[in-house]
Amino acid sequence: MKSAGEASLQWFDAHCHFDFEVYEGRREGDWAQASAAGVAGVMIPGVSRALTEALMKRPSQGWNQHCLAGLHPYWCHEHHSSDLTFLEQALKQLKSAAVGEAGLDVHLAKSGQVAMETQWQWLQPQVELAEHLRLPLVLHVRGMHDELWSFLRRRSFSYGGLVHAFSGSEQQGRRWHELGFALGVGGAMTHPRAQRLRRTLTALPSEALLLETDSPDMLPAFLGGRVNVPAMIPLYGAILARLRNMDSLSEIAQIQQQNLYRIFPFACGKFV
Repeated sequence: MKSAGEASLQWFDAHCHFDFEVYEGRREGDWAQASAAGVAGVMIPGVSRALTEALMKRPSQGWNQHCLAGLHPYWCHEHHSSDLTFLEQALKQLKSAAVGEAGLDVHLAKSGQVAMETQWQWLQPQVELAEHLRLPLVLHVRGMHDELWSFLRRRSFSYGGLVHAFSGSEQQGRRWHELGFALGVGGAMTHPRAQRLRRTLTALPSEALLLETDSPDMLPAFLGGRVNVPAMIPLYGAILARLRNMDSLSEIAQIQQQNLYRIFPFACGKFV
């Protein structure tokens, strides 16, 4: 198998919060490290109005990024009705590849942080906006795969997207794939207790998977308490290739690029 850092291979991070404050003062170095490892670009999801506005004001500093816009369930207490108007304007201004990160999280509801009804109230208009703009969705889904899949299927949602940090069953993964969604794969697969997830990733079609870091979160088992970075992507590719008994990294890198352009056609030309 070829080295994960081989310069001829080109990778991308399909989900990376590279705009978060933790990267201030280190963003240039982290991007230089990722670029040297063969990472051609990152997709940065939006999570709130305030963070998206800050991202839109930040000048490009040399890293290849594609910015999304969305309202994440974790930030529900910050969202206001006017944010939906802002969201549409931001998506058009950014010429964004997708709406998101939006979604449903059963753990937020069970812990009493954000009621499921409230999460649905913010998710549905974002789905409607994606339909209006004919854009894919980037989804945060925890414990609500069947419910959210059924909702989108009933709407005949046809623009696909990414189910970020997928941890569902093989059957759920196949249903998402049939609906036009890719499944985000990252550091979770490296943890010793993730045996079911590794079996699922082995069983699903390679066309259903997209590598992501969710930086600075979703740390791999071997990174300890440090900040996650986009440079992990080639290593994730090597791990996924080994799980799937693939002969070369170039094969999985090519499949990943094809998956990106199929799921996010508006991203074409961003990663060159």
